[in-house]
Amino acid sequence: MNVESYVWELVQQKVLNQFTETDRLSFFQTLHLCFQRIAQAKGTIDRFYSIGGYTIRLSFGSDLVATQLTPAISHLETNPTEYPALTICLWDNATTKTQLPGLMPAFIRIFQWYWHEYLDGRMNVKALCSDRFQMHFKMGPNIFSALDFQQNLALYWIDDATLLPYWERGSPLQNILSWWTSRQQRQYVHAAAVGTATGGVLLAAKGGSGKSTSALSCLNSSLTYASDDYCLISTDPIPYVYSLYNTAKLKGAKDLERFPELTPLITNGDRLHEEKALIFLNQHFPEKVVSGFPLRAILVPKITGERDTRLSKSTAIAALKALAPSTLFQLSGTGESSFQMMSQVVKQLPCFTLELGTDISQIPQVILEFLNASETSFGSLSTVHSR
Repeated sequence: MNVESYVWELVQQKVLNQFTETDRLSFFQTLHLCFQRIAQAKGTIDRFYSIGGYTIRLSFGSDLVATQLTPAISHLETNPTEYPALTICLWDNATTKTQLPGLMPAFIRIFQWYWHEYLDGRMNVKALCSDRFQMHFKMGPNIFSALDFQQNLALYWIDDATLLPYWERGSPLQNILSWWTSRQQRQYVHAAAVGTATGGVLLAAKGGSGKSTSALSCLNSSLTYASDDYCLISTDPIPYVYSLYNTAKLKGAKDLERFPELTPLITNGDRLHEEKALIFLNQHFPEKVVSGFPLRAILVPKITGERDTRLSKSTAIAALKALAPSTLFQLSGTGESSFQMMSQVVKQLPCFTLELGTDISQIPQVILEFLNASETSFGSLSTVHSR
């Protein structure tokens, strides 16, 4: 019986939905062995990044994969360490000229053909997920992500790195990072963040509400930038935001009109008819992009159509409604614990509506005035944050 026939028989018997923890470990080890063989034959490119206060090693089996995935996190690169908190092994088939070992190619086809049975709504591989393991398959670009919490080891495989989608280049490794950081009391959230060394604000809103516009408008001010789309938050000992990506994302002609000075910096200008514009800010504004700061408030942007921008008092419930749904919907592995973390943050911080006017130059002024006025009240937040 050939491999395809064998796997087909497993599908018919629905054995794939009866995996044990031993089966999951074997599956993970088989895939890791493939990477180890590449590393032994060709070596690896190892880079280290400080993410959420932890040093993470990315071990690349191909220069192309490194080139594609690292610009978004370049501002977080740090010194090598012998004992990183997490190691992620990354490679693709096309440039390493390797095939997945054993039954892996057949399993990948099974995930594609029978996704409704073997993948949940977030594309997690149901049979391969447990308290110890998380595994995810993204159809289309064919990206397989896996994490073993016990070993603090993750695997990232893509069929062809030349076909990496723009959204993956802009916000790489979302699944692995959100899974792992959640166990370190860091919550991956869909939000923007701007501020100063002594404190800043979290901008929470669904797409199209002015979140990215608000963050990017601060590039021409004394405020610093931590995010315009995704970041990490923590609550202990104080509310704090950690930068994840330095990627600015502009969508459509209106966004480009608002920031004409950013147009020459776009990396994918020839594909804007089907992609959001990507700009890696650390390449052009390294002094503006920071790794994080204490949080003083949550602002919920709201487009008013009026000229002036102003702040109005809001509630924790309104802030949670702006922050939680898009986070829970977009990220694999989020659930009750994620909701509880976000609930805790909005309860600890004052919440406001940022009523956005058409004169976007006022946005950073309003935020900076708020931060300056609250300096005394939040003096304790200026202490160095440590985990």
